[in-house]
Amino acid sequence: MREENPFIIVNGEKLEAKLILFDVDGTLVDDRDRYKALAKSRMRAIENASSPETSRKWAELEGVNVETLEIDMNGPLSKAPRREDLIVATTAFYLTGKPWYAAKELAEKSYQEADRIQSETYTPRFFNGVHRTLKKLKDRGFKLGVVTNGQTNLTADAFESMGVDTLFDVIVGADMVTETKPSPEGILKACELMKVKPVETLYIGDQPTDVVAGLNAQVKHVIRVGEEAEGSKFSVSSVADLA
Repeated sequence: MREENPFIIVNGEKLEAKLILFDVDGTLVDDRDRYKALAKSRMRAIENASSPETSRKWAELEGVNVETLEIDMNGPLSKAPRREDLIVATTAFYLTGKPWYAAKELAEKSYQEADRIQSETYTPRFFNGVHRTLKKLKDRGFKLGVVTNGQTNLTADAFESMGVDTLFDVIVGADMVTETKPSPEGILKACELMKVKPVETLYIGDQPTDVVAGLNAQVKHVIRVGEEAEGSKFSVSSVADLA
């Protein structure tokens, strides 16, 4: 039986809300594993579109070790919204001999091809316990959604491939907003689509930009995953600790 006012307990306090919005990478999904697979897909697509030299230049600019596929988790591959990341890829093509506008077209086509490769060869995975917790939150009566700097359709496709798409009522990606996080626009857009006020919403993420976005959106509470952050009163080691 659903509770009339769903709530979670965080740091010993009862937090009521109608809607819980999540960041995706590093919050729900094992981001380091996913980015390694994405780097491999993009390197392959870029090499096919141009040359091994361009692929290596892309890796250098993105912070990817060509030999090990280790990712600089503070670099553009993991932190930049797609529209910014495409500029990095365009620069790789440009620096290896392509005129700028041709480089831009090749970068966009390569990323589309990499998306196809990624969707066929890799399935993202939640951190341990996250799937079970999301089901509990849904059963408890919360509406659930995500606000991500990734693409909306790619996020939706990934959730479908994982068999968890029915858990989420709304997905807002970078392509649905003018400004990505730390702007509050994505959170406000999700609240608008769900017809829920920000003050009836919790936002959960793992980065300082998530905290800033949540505070600027004036949600009821922001919860930081992994560590405490300035401006966020609440923190958990994992989303799995929420229910």
